Amino acid sequence: MTKSCEYCNTIFNTKSALNNHKNKAKYCLVIQKKIESPPEKDVFKCSICDKLLSSKQRLEIHEEKCKKTKTKTKTKTKTKSILKCKNCEKILSSEKYLEVHVQKCRLNLKIEGKKVFKCEYCEKNLSTKQNLSNHLSVCFKRKDRQNTKLKELRENELKEMKELKDEVIEKDKIIIKVNTQLENYKEQLEKQEENYKEQIKDLQEKLDKIVNKAIDRPTTVVSNTTTNNNLNIVSSLDFNNFDRIKDAIENKLNVNHVVDGQKGLAKFMVDTILTDEDGNLLYVCTDPSRNMFKYKNTDGEINKDVEAKKLISFMVDAGIKGKSFEIAREWYKNGDEENGDVDMTKYGIMVNPQEKIMKIEDESSRFKRELASMTSVN
Repeated sequence: MTKSCEYCNTIFNTKSALNNHKNKAKYCLVIQKKIESPPEKDVFKCSICDKLLSSKQRLEIHEEKCKKTKTKTKTKTKTKSILKCKNCEKILSSEKYLEVHVQKCRLNLKIEGKKVFKCEYCEKNLSTKQNLSNHLSVCFKRKDRQNTKLKELRENELKEMKELKDEVIEKDKIIIKVNTQLENYKEQLEKQEENYKEQIKDLQEKLDKIVNKAIDRPTTVVSNTTTNNNLNIVSSLDFNNFDRIKDAIENKLNVNHVVDGQKGLAKFMVDTILTDEDGNLLYVCTDPSRNMFKYKNTDGEINKDVEAKKLISFMVDAGIKGKSFEIAREWYKNGDEENGDVDMTKYGIMVNPQEKIMKIEDESSRFKRELASMTSVN
């Protein structure tokens, strides 16, 4: 930034040069009245900028430079004022820039009928395909449109993710609700089971007394009964051997037995508990019409089991109902007890058979009918 002397208007490039001038230049010191004015013949004044010089030779050199500077400034000002595009009236800083602009000016191209390349985003016309390609890389409207599309895609993705999350939450709620219902159902069944056990014990005692009285009375043998001598029971059946039946329930009871309800339990007992290793029956039905079953106890005596009450109590005490419930639940939950989805089709198939198994102590007609058909010796 240039500095000018406030006394003689001499221009300097630096402040230090200006200060040096103020303190040492005689003609400036004269103007400042710090020294006496020399004779007029020793001072020479520039006719262009009124600068005072100490000699005629210096004045000539200064005026020559001063004329060039003034002419250059006027030329620049004049040139800038006339460098304007005749088609779009755009002002350019040099003739070279004006010439390049005229070749690319969209109005000039239209006037001359040349092909133009139009930007599809901002509708700007370009003179060549390469210029259009260069323009596209910096076109703000193109970038804005791309950003808008990206924003829309992102919003759609977030919306889909939210919908998926809501769907998962609803599904989890349904699973939790079903699991809660199943747990409540299991608790109810367990409570009912305990109550039924107590009732059955009382009823069994009463029934045993009635049966014993009936046995003591003389009866006429009918055609559908079988004498003890014709039973041909080889081995004994121990209703106190819970280890054997618990092992069978744990390892051999399967979903095929459970899905068949009481019929499946009858088949399970005949296959695993009521026959010996050679396939001989240890428990036989001697009177299907009255559901009269007989077996040989550990003392070798033939005992009766009216209505299969002892056998049913033996099964229940060994835990067959609880195991049946576990097998059924694992089946309709696809093998995952904690987090598996409930297969409602399987659940619907299993509800009725499972209910019959849970109520076998109160109503066991299907079990006794199937048991009689598989163990009858008539």
